[in-house]
Parts: sequence; structure tokens; C-alpha cells
Amino acid sequence: MIQIAITDDHTIVIEGIKTMLKTNKEIEVVQSFENLKDTFENLNQSIQVLLLDINLPDGNGISACKELLKKLPNLKIIALTNFEDSIFIKQILKNGALGYLLKNTSKSELTEAIKQVNNGNRFLPKKISDILLNDSIGLEHSSYFIPKLTAREKEILALIIKEFTTEEIAAKIFISTKTVESHRSNLIQKLGVKNTAGLVRVAFEKGLL
Repeated sequence: MIQIAITDDHTIVIEGIKTMLKTNKEIEVVQSFENLKDTFENLNQSIQVLLLDINLPDGNGISACKELLKKLPNLKIIALTNFEDSIFIKQILKNGALGYLLKNTSKSELTEAIKQVNNGNRFLPKKISDILLNDSIGLEHSSYFIPKLTAREKEILALIIKEFTTEEIAAKIFISTKTVESHRSNLIQKLGVKNTAGLVRVAFEKGLL
């Protein structure tokens, strides 16, 4: 019996996976978490495979993947996400994930992925492999993933690109510096970058402005 855990901030996703795997005699969902903090603190050593969402309320699964594998080197991780962008796929695979599934995955694909990854093999659905292939041969891939930004996030992103400081942005659109920083970190997470320079690059790449 393969023991698995799920980290996803949407209860409906967790319940959906549990329902999918309910009748499976080879896989058991032992634990589920809605954030990274609980995952790091409570993940059992007995868990063999973790289904990890990329976009979580207290951080991103891409960085967490690396840290979790430092802590539990025998753990196998499958990214479970709606993001189809090659940047995310490559980053989380580089950080040690063995699989990458989209949340609309089928029952058969999910069970196959868990079995393959548990055996130490990599599992990428055809759609994900195609995205990586197109990227490696230089085909345009920006259409795969255009993040949904709120009107406020777009406004702040535009000001960041014009090199406004946090204080200047706060003064200009009448919000606190804390709120600006919160929007900035949301943007960094949504666009899968590490810093402001990355925000600027991706905003231009993806034509977000």
C-alpha cells in the first residue's frame, strides 16, 4: 500500500482526490494539509508520495519542494497545479519533484503517476512533456500560462516597472506600505519569480501590461 499525503489550500481538491482514490487497493491517502507550515510540522515519515500544490497561502511549492526533500530525502513529490508554464515545471523538477500533474487529471493518470513516482521514475503527462519540448526548441510558450492579475495588482506592477519605490507606490494610490509589500509578494508568487527584476522580465515576456 502506497501511503500518500496532499497539500492543497482548496478542500474541494483534497476531497476530490480522496474520492478518486477511495476504491484503490494500492494507494491510501493518509494525511492532508492546507498550507506549508502544517506540512513541514506534521508530515509523517511513513508518507511515500506527497501531492504538492504550487500556489499556497504561506509560500510556494517550488521552494518548499527543495526544503521538504532536504528534511525527508526518501519522499517522492508530485506537483499538483493549474499552472502550465514551462518556468514552473522546470523549477520544481529541478528542485527534486518527480512528477507534475494538472488538477484536471484523470483517475487513471493520477494512480499511474503515484505508482511510477513511488518507484523512483519521473512522470509527466503528454501535455506537460509537450510544453517542455516546445520550450527547449524555442517555440513560443507564453500563451500556455497568463496569470490572472487583479486590477490593483496590474496597477502596482505598472508602477514597479516604472521603478517607483514601495513608499512612492503607497503614496500614489493611497494604500499602506504593508499592503504594497503584500501585493508585491503575491505578484512574485503568481509569476513564479524571485524578485522585482524577475517581475519586470515576466511582465514584458507575457505582455501583462
